[in-house]
Amino acid sequence: MAEVSKAEAGVPSLRQRQRARRRAEIIAAGKALIFDQGYAATSMEAIAERAEVGVATVYNYFGSKGGLFADILRPDFDVLYRRGGDLLAEPPENPVTGVIALIEIYRKLQKNWERKDALLAVIGPGLSAEPVLDELAAYAETKVKAQIESLISFYQQENIVRPLINVTDAATIIFFIFNQHFIEYITHADASYDKMKQEMDRQISFIVSALLN
Repeated sequence: MAEVSKAEAGVPSLRQRQRARRRAEIIAAGKALIFDQGYAATSMEAIAERAEVGVATVYNYFGSKGGLFADILRPDFDVLYRRGGDLLAEPPENPVTGVIALIEIYRKLQKNWERKDALLAVIGPGLSAEPVLDELAAYAETKVKAQIESLISFYQQENIVRPLINVTDAATIIFFIFNQHFIEYITHADASYDKMKQEMDRQISFIVSALLN
């Protein structure tokens, strides 16, 4: 019987393992610095120094600071998408409660996202100078809208939301309320999170209530 090589068996080579480890070390260094001192204040040189690699290596792996930041953030986004999926699997009986709970998943984000400048770098398409971050924001927007639409569709199928309601339009309006409030919050240093949440919840409750039978 012919011997199967490690490559044929799908086992990473030593070089591949070294590259994966180096990449993870750069991501860890970037994440620590960006969430400690801010996105704009963190240089690629500082990230390289912390990761103990040359700055050219950082660019070789990620292309730009935006590319690195996008790779830092994707796992956090994936966690949120999964939590949204869990809610869709067992939606609350009350549509207002359900939609606000879904929005709350994305509004809270992760603990690391407490820095407003980090949020501003990726929160909305067109707000970043980095195309890769704009792409990540656009992808996130598409995913969140789709989950809101799925939730409203569920309530419509349960005959709780009126049958003639266009769920795509409803989801777009709800997402717009969420997005605009959140952008206002992160672009104003003195903005209150609690006030933002209160106003957003009130407006979303009004819209969702208007959809019901």
